[in-house]
Amino acid sequence: IGCYSFISGGVFNWFNTDYPFSAAEVRAFSDGTVHLLTMAADIGQGSDTVLKQILAEELGLKMEDIRITSADTSMTPQADLGAWGSRITLMGGNAVIDAAKKIKEQLFGAVSARFNLNVIHEIECKNGRVQSKAKSSYGLSFGEAVAMVQRANRGEPLVARGSYTPRDKGMVTPAFGFGAQVAEVEVDRETGLVKVKEMWTAHDCGTVINPRGVEGQLAGSIQMGLGYTLSEQFVMDEGKTLNSNFADYKMPMAMDMPPSQVAHVDTYEPEGPLGAKECGEGLASPTAPAISDAVYHATGYRCKDLPITPEKILQDLQR
Repeated sequence: IGCYSFISGGVFNWFNTDYPFSAAEVRAFSDGTVHLLTMAADIGQGSDTVLKQILAEELGLKMEDIRITSADTSMTPQADLGAWGSRITLMGGNAVIDAAKKIKEQLFGAVSARFNLNVIHEIECKNGRVQSKAKSSYGLSFGEAVAMVQRANRGEPLVARGSYTPRDKGMVTPAFGFGAQVAEVEVDRETGLVKVKEMWTAHDCGTVINPRGVEGQLAGSIQMGLGYTLSEQFVMDEGKTLNSNFADYKMPMAMDMPPSQVAHVDTYEPEGPLGAKECGEGLASPTAPAISDAVYHATGYRCKDLPITPEKILQDLQR
């Protein structure tokens, strides 16, 4: 058995600038629907879903009331640094919240004037309505409130833009994720073959907005870590890659994945949207040292370079 812990940031704050690291635009309509536009690209990690969830929570709407357009240079705000560094939930989510707050300011103003309510303390967006917190009958449907704002603005559409920059919010990153991983391995001393029997992971990624999405991210990180720990290796000869295909470059398959248990440590990150932070790339870090530590405890072989191959283990055992 071996273990390792890690710290991972929600992107590096690698330059100190007021220029937004992410931006979002929210368009509200009198039929009660909303259009979210963002340059944050969903490349399979599920960021479109998370950003919609954040907006739905802020505006008190259902997911089906929101449509999203992401990474369309002809429509979306021209501010985002891309899908890397576990940054989109933290930075894109904060930009969405900033835009949503500007929408709510206008909606609250309209409902406040209609029902003589205190804008700051007495109004909320909840269950598709903009209403008094104390008495929900004092309020309007979301669409009716949008229509009121549009009439007051001579038919102008209700649109707001939000942005986020981590300037002065951390030397390296505005928020850190934490975690630990334990690996149980079995090593055949005759062949040097390593088999990972089971893995346990605890991960603090702040508020878990999309549990299934987090589980998918963590499973993918474990698979990546398993690959570069035990099998993945570029073989070079005079500048030429000799194993440039998936037959010779051994990536782990789904059937190679060991049983894995993941515990979410639910915390609240004050800098993150709804208390969330990163849950993507951090977990790819501890897998290799946890497995390497377990191999050391089983055989006495201390790996200094990856991958851990049967040949390296046998060579060490035969000394």
